Amino acid sequence: MKSLVCNNEAARLEVLRQYQILDTPPEETFDDLAFLAAQICNTPIALINLIDANRQWFKAKVGLDVQEMPRDTGFGSICMESGEVLIIPDTLSDERFATNPLVTYAEICVRFYAGVPLLAPGGEAIGTLCIVDRVPRQISSKQVEALQNLSRVVVRQLEFRRNLVELASIKQEYKEALHQSESILDNFFEQAALLDIVSDAIVVQDLSNKILLWNKNAEKVYGWKSEEAIGKQSDELFSTQPLSQNLEIYQTVLKDGSWQGELQKTSKSGKKLIVESRWTLINNQHSQAKSILIVDTDLTQKKQIEKKILRAQRLESIGTLASGIAHDLNNVLSPILMSVHLIKAKTYDQQINQILSIIESNAKRGADLVKQVLLFARGIEGDVQGQVATRQHTVLQVKHLILEMQQIISQTFPKSIALYTEIQEELLPICADSTQLHQVLINLSLNARDAMPTGGTLTISAENIWIDETYASMHLEATVGAYIVLTVADTGLGINSEILDRIFEPFFTTKELGKGTGLGLSTVMGIIKEHGGFIIVSSCVGKGTKFKVYLPAVNQVPIPLLEDIEIPTGSGECILVVDDEAAIQEITKTSLENYNYTAITASDGMEALAIYAQHKDKISAAIIDMIMSNMDGATTIRTLQNLNPLLPIVVVSGLATTEQIPIEQTDEHTAFLPKPYTTQELLKTLHAVISQ
Repeated sequence: MKSLVCNNEAARLEVLRQYQILDTPPEETFDDLAFLAAQICNTPIALINLIDANRQWFKAKVGLDVQEMPRDTGFGSICMESGEVLIIPDTLSDERFATNPLVTYAEICVRFYAGVPLLAPGGEAIGTLCIVDRVPRQISSKQVEALQNLSRVVVRQLEFRRNLVELASIKQEYKEALHQSESILDNFFEQAALLDIVSDAIVVQDLSNKILLWNKNAEKVYGWKSEEAIGKQSDELFSTQPLSQNLEIYQTVLKDGSWQGELQKTSKSGKKLIVESRWTLINNQHSQAKSILIVDTDLTQKKQIEKKILRAQRLESIGTLASGIAHDLNNVLSPILMSVHLIKAKTYDQQINQILSIIESNAKRGADLVKQVLLFARGIEGDVQGQVATRQHTVLQVKHLILEMQQIISQTFPKSIALYTEIQEELLPICADSTQLHQVLINLSLNARDAMPTGGTLTISAENIWIDETYASMHLEATVGAYIVLTVADTGLGINSEILDRIFEPFFTTKELGKGTGLGLSTVMGIIKEHGGFIIVSSCVGKGTKFKVYLPAVNQVPIPLLEDIEIPTGSGECILVVDDEAAIQEITKTSLENYNYTAITASDGMEALAIYAQHKDKISAAIIDMIMSNMDGATTIRTLQNLNPLLPIVVVSGLATTEQIPIEQTDEHTAFLPKPYTTQELLKTLHAVISQ
């Protein structure tokens, strides 16, 4: 509701004169009201401004040393004459105020102003209550409402002073003393109500740390009601805070007048809080320290969000790192895989072949480890949008993976760990990615090994199980049907029940710094969920831990291993091999020649184009790496296809997926083969594009 403002200048000046307030010494009540206005709105300057015919005189001021200024300078007269709240978010952006001396004068440079007129009971505007800042800003409706309430308190205090002056007799003095007590009490409760408007926890304590004021938001933040807190020592409530820290803050406030910083506090319920705390020393009318005002802003939720952002950035960094090394790592592994096949073909020693098989298997999975971290760090389940992952799932027998794990563990784990395997006969097959399941078994086995530093027993078993409706109703991830259960059990240290629910969280680890990333079990969980399964863990401290992995069984015949499929041979075709890695060039050329192809090698795209131009009638197909110096694979492929659109091309790359390779996916003359690859995979892919 708009106030009725008296526009008669003479009447206004007469009301101001009757208050007998101009040129009087500072008074604590008015100083406190100005200080409270600055605190509520968080501004460096606050003024109680009384305006006569020629000047603006400041009864109370915070953050300004000037006692008065001409009436036409600044914004006080504008606000008073309008009789309404005046808010200027940015003085320089408003042409009405941009040239005002208070704006242009460098030492003051007012950029924000908010003023409320001081209206006498008859409607006469006698001055303003205003807040000022040297930077542009906004003010909330709650803060405006608080300033209006404070302006009414200022006027009531002026009325109170005038009544005191007019009292002459002892009887009247006695009555006014009683009225003064009531007025002070009213002011106290009104100011306390204003403190409840703000969103911060506001506490006032005396110099002996006894709590004098505890606003509503302090109740909300810390849990103690005002009647529980007021009168108590602050260290009774916040007993978990270090006494040395509190003493240091207290001494700083007494010395410098203020302190600001972040504190960790504990609420009544035991909740850990992080607050931005601002301490201000309050003096009495004799400039002696009286009490300490504490304003606490709860930062707990903000800090949690920042923590999540940092975690996301950490995951992004892992993804960037994995992408950067994937290509180079796979270039290293490619010649190893192809060399293994060539050596196998020339040796008949069973023990050597067994070792070569282990080398081949682990070389294949070396690059996949990088891929798993990359996929996990980007928050992608399976593979990129599930496309490649779906293609990699095949029907297989878990027993082959367990027997392979048995070989690896027996040759690499300490001899103090005894390994037992139990595989049910006629074990049902599953549809899965063998590399990912190998990753599951590796991670669970490594955790079991680390849990048995002095030795123990590791048992890996697999069995068929039927999940009925009763069991499915008790486990949300389960559905009715046939499953196989993979169990990895150890007799190690066990896991404390307090952290058992957290072991699948990303980056959670109980291992020493440098001995664990906290990604192993979270990767296991992601892989199992991708395969439509679930995992149950049980543990007893001092006795061991058991992980049971449930995977849906299928009623299909397992697909034979690639090694068991006949390798297609060439018919003397000449293949152009383009790769900037000399080792890959050499081993690819040798492998092709062993299977009835001829080969010409090039180290980059420029050399490849020159060779093709010279031997285009001879070259039947090309194998081209995507990442090369001078001319990359994509440019080389486009140029060759312009020369011969029907040229069969096998694109190879250490990048993660086909989605990252800029080739036409529907082109039947072009195929993508990710590094590292085996000789069988290369020859099979090459045969497919040539035979189109």
